[in-house]
Amino acid sequence: MPLGSNANGLITSGSICFYDWKRQMLYSSRAILALNGTLMVILGGAFWTFPEFFTLSMFPDFAENQDAMDVGVALRKNMGAGCAFIGIILFSCQSSSKSTAQRLLFSSAIGFLLMVLALLQVKLSGQANIPLFILIFFSILCILSLFVASRRYQE
Repeated sequence: MPLGSNANGLITSGSICFYDWKRQMLYSSRAILALNGTLMVILGGAFWTFPEFFTLSMFPDFAENQDAMDVGVALRKNMGAGCAFIGIILFSCQSSSKSTAQRLLFSSAIGFLLMVLALLQVKLSGQANIPLFILIFFSILCILSLFVASRRYQE
């Protein structure tokens, strides 16, 4: 049987329906807010759980200096709490109206862009060794948020 699609984004095949989740995600500011929030909470948990790993990956010279390591660990834990805080706010905003969610998503795209620019400045100035994964992570969140927030039609 050929596949068809209805107005609600459902792909149908006879009596079986498959949800076209990609289309729904790319046209729903609320869904992307929930995704961004979840990813930020996970990132915050990683910073809180493994602060030594992140400190040493950014500042490999800190391994010999316990005072510097203690400061780095404290800052990574604070960074983790901040990421979790932002993630909880983003996740809780998914129940906002479509227009409010779209504005919040646009604002979060600007925030992610600021994160990318700040991390690039720190990396290029040699102040810290920023992992490429973190730059890619925030860049993807920025582009995805901006793309979805700029869609005229929101579900």
